[in-house]
Amino acid sequence: MNTYFKICLMGWIAIFTLPSCEKDREITLPNEGTIYMPQAVNNRDKLQILFSQKPQNIYFGAAYGGMSYPDSDITANFSVDPALVEKYNLEHNTGYQLLPDSTYILSGLSTVIKAGQINSEPLFIALTTKKVDRHTKYMLPVKMTSVSTGKLDTALHTAFFRFDAVVRPERDITNSGSLAVSHENNGGPDAGEGSKKLVDGDYSSKFLIFDIKSKMPFGFQLTFQNPVKIGAYTFTSGNDAPDRDPKNWMLQGSADGNNWTTLDSRSDEKFSSRNQTRRFEFENETQYKFYRIVVTEINGGGLFQMSEWRVIEYYEL
Repeated sequence: MNTYFKICLMGWIAIFTLPSCEKDREITLPNEGTIYMPQAVNNRDKLQILFSQKPQNIYFGAAYGGMSYPDSDITANFSVDPALVEKYNLEHNTGYQLLPDSTYILSGLSTVIKAGQINSEPLFIALTTKKVDRHTKYMLPVKMTSVSTGKLDTALHTAFFRFDAVVRPERDITNSGSLAVSHENNGGPDAGEGSKKLVDGDYSSKFLIFDIKSKMPFGFQLTFQNPVKIGAYTFTSGNDAPDRDPKNWMLQGSADGNNWTTLDSRSDEKFSSRNQTRRFEFENETQYKFYRIVVTEINGGGLFQMSEWRVIEYYEL
């Protein structure tokens, strides 16, 4: 056996036998045996929720820290602490409002970490987002107030459930409708600036009407095969001449094409740049088969132009 091989062999023996010469050490973590809220860790309490009539469950509970397991059941108690909203706002320079009691139901405020487990049985907040103001930022502070055994982790015992945005599932349904206009481009709907350009999905094209001052009010309409509920629409301004932009208009809906309901009304509107897309939202709980825009005034010019008109349907998952 050569010297090099002997040295290598002795080295490997030393590596594998060294641990056996030392007493086994128990691995522990700084939070060993503490009870905390997992939802208070790493911003897990900042949530995005969907706008819906159906309640959405937001889960919370207690956890046992470290590498070991509890020997017996541990009861954890919670409370909602409204005073913490103002405290949080002052410390973080935010403007959250307390989530109204009428918008949620708590499944309970007490739970148990079973012996041999690290997580408690879950509790939840059943939140009905249809009842909240979508444009308000809400908070619901849930605090773990006591545990039956073990040490409460005071750094991670409160979850500041924050709802910065209520997201409404939506889809663009413009292409599902058929377009009609009250006044057409001189070259017809298929012309380079004909009415078909209004809903072609190409934001660099446009619909242009000449001598519009003598044709006020004028409009354009989408007809759907089945009634739909629209909650928003967009206008994209033309590529030039801001005086051709719409200034005052109404969006109306109809079930039969004869009787119309005004859903949104705008006045003195301005587009700050060319080919700018602006979104307009409104409240609407009714499905209509017909939707139309009635323009009552443009921005001072003698022609009307618009690059694109799109309509948005909100829906629930």
